[in-house]
Amino acid sequence: MARSLTIKSVISQLEGIFGRQPENYMLTLVNEGLMNIAVTKQENVVSAKANLEQKKRWYDLPSNAIDIVKIEILDTNSRYVMIPKLADPHKLLRDDTDESEDSLT
Repeated sequence: MARSLTIKSVISQLEGIFGRQPENYMLTLVNEGLMNIAVTKQENVVSAKANLEQKKRWYDLPSNAIDIVKIEILDTNSRYVMIPKLADPHKLLRDDTDESEDSLT
């Protein structure tokens, strides 16, 4: 069974390794660690590229994708054109399927 990581358990483990330290020092270290985690989480952005296929509308996303910030497509003039996000994608895509060839736009 996994132990819950609380501030008290983290400090206890650190004191077991490094010996007794002042409480304020330990709390400062824990707070700095939490701030570092928060900054890393907010700034962790990964870019990905995929080649477009002819007559293909839907593409799979990587399983670790959390949020899509923007999508750009390289046009015939070698410029990237940004595809705007849909305000209400459920409303637009509810009846959108690839059942027929003429449904491709």
